[in-house]
Amino acid sequence: MDRSPSALHYPDVVSRPNISKDSKQAASNYAAGLKMASLFSEHVLLYPLDVLRRQIQVNNEAAKYHLSPVSVFPVLFKISAQGPSSLWKGVLTSLAYNGLVVATDNFLQDLIPVKKSKHNRTQQLRRVARNVAVRTVAYLIVSPIYYVMLIESVQSVSASDGNLLDGIRDTLVRFIPYSSSIGVGRSKMLPIWKILIPAVGLMTGRYICEKILYKIILPTLNAIQDADRYRKRKQRRIAQVSLDDDYETEENVLLFETTYASIIARIAAGFFGQLLFYPVETIVHRLHVQGVRAIIDNTDTGVGVLPINSSIYYTDFWSCLKSIEENEGSAGLYKGIGCVLLKFSFLYGGMLLAHGVAKKFVIDNKSSSDPSTTTTIAWNREPTTTTAAGANESGQW
Repeated sequence: MDRSPSALHYPDVVSRPNISKDSKQAASNYAAGLKMASLFSEHVLLYPLDVLRRQIQVNNEAAKYHLSPVSVFPVLFKISAQGPSSLWKGVLTSLAYNGLVVATDNFLQDLIPVKKSKHNRTQQLRRVARNVAVRTVAYLIVSPIYYVMLIESVQSVSASDGNLLDGIRDTLVRFIPYSSSIGVGRSKMLPIWKILIPAVGLMTGRYICEKILYKIILPTLNAIQDADRYRKRKQRRIAQVSLDDDYETEENVLLFETTYASIIARIAAGFFGQLLFYPVETIVHRLHVQGVRAIIDNTDTGVGVLPINSSIYYTDFWSCLKSIEENEGSAGLYKGIGCVLLKFSFLYGGMLLAHGVAKKFVIDNKSSSDPSTTTTIAWNREPTTTTAAGANESGQW
């Protein structure tokens, strides 16, 4: 056997024939369960942090900016004294909004096929352009639901009758060219066309940013996992340990790792996308609530309520930006960002814990319970990587 350095490859383990279908099924169930847990945690379990963040963003008189997660806990705890509805207000509308965006996107994707090209790069560019255009149209169509969701989430439950029709009525008012004739108090509401461009631009820009970051982060995580498995194989070979129980090369473990890497990459991309576009989101939310008779929770103390300051009038996106910088400073654009830091910290920590527990009790136990069998060692085989296994998790445009 040729053992020269140029021909030597570290051994890989041939999949053992006694790996039961239950083991593969457990890995598949883990992958589906972890994805569902990630979505549930982000959009439901940690939704109260989104509620508090939006209230802080639209509170132009707030003395505390809550730039750190430490200051968020006391306020969130005091607001929760009003009951669970104070923390999860508007959650159903939020779920409906996200679901409608995905459903509209999928419908338009099927409706508008990509024109075929002989060149793969041209085909890819056309697919990217189609997907971005389709997602922009989806955000445009569902934007009224976003406005209703925003009003529901910032309105304090202690000063609201929980009437969903109020948010729908305010949305319809914006389509009227001269809303000043509607009545006193609503004359400052901007028409819908002055809000759509920055709002849809925010959503589309964040979508593109998250997709690009996802395609950068996921291969990096896969490369780190591949290097770690390669190092472990090398250590076991040097120590002359039997490779029969090296479960790192089993298909179910590869599914564990690729699923986990995909979710972590999505969380990281969402986090950085949120940070980059946070000032734009603050301005868009200010424009949405201007002229609305909304009573929000006191985000400084967490006790009591206060109306949104109506003495300041924003005529468009740029006037809002200038007003915030003059009256609240540049840090005013990042009011409530501590909620974002806290949310994604909890989200990442929860996924890390779930992955560790599942790998410990599913993979390790399953591996130790399987009887040892003869292992075929192929010295010329390349080590198994997650690149091919995670091809479908690379974030298709």
